[in-house]
Amino acid sequence: MRLGDLSLCEALFFLGHDPFSGRARIRRGVLELGLSAAALADLLFDERITLDHGTVVLISRVTTGEPIADRTLAGIMSEQSPHGVRDWVEHIAETIYDIVVETLTVRELVSVTEKRGMFRHSLHYQPTDLRIASAPRAAIRAAMIENDRCAPPVATLALIAWSIGIDDIGEPETSRKHSAEWVLRVKNTLVSPFSGLVCGTDAAVAATVYGGSRG
Repeated sequence: MRLGDLSLCEALFFLGHDPFSGRARIRRGVLELGLSAAALADLLFDERITLDHGTVVLISRVTTGEPIADRTLAGIMSEQSPHGVRDWVEHIAETIYDIVVETLTVRELVSVTEKRGMFRHSLHYQPTDLRIASAPRAAIRAAMIENDRCAPPVATLALIAWSIGIDDIGEPETSRKHSAEWVLRVKNTLVSPFSGLVCGTDAAVAATVYGGSRG
């Protein structure tokens, strides 16, 4: 599934990093959960998987041509037992970040730079095309400003971003309060299986951030 020049997973990566400096805007562990959820969303939109009462079900083994989605699909195909959304979100998160960085680097959409401080160093992922890097946020802002039903890919991307704590997706055009109201309205109208994906993502994030129980 593509949102302009980007898969939903790539789009979320740019939402999770400052478009000018390439610095991560949220904790990597939480961003990884969002990236894995977005990779699953790409496969849902491309009709390679679906959800059956919260369980991820493989419906096609045909590759999509998208490197991230196809590596995610290969992992699902290699698993013999069925698993729920939260399980897959947590499992895919273990490797998804490096896969996304590798893909964006090969596509020459990011340039990796190392920033050294007095006590630590960090990696920044500088976008090579600000227009492409800013497009996901612009699409979400436009949907919020129009205050109407938005395309399912944009809605799914926005809800995953909100789940992992990227809560300024409508600023500066819309206030935080307006964004929260819009997110709630979209969440209540999102159809299956994407609503199930968002619920599973919420559960995975809650477990990571708050230590949520599986019971």
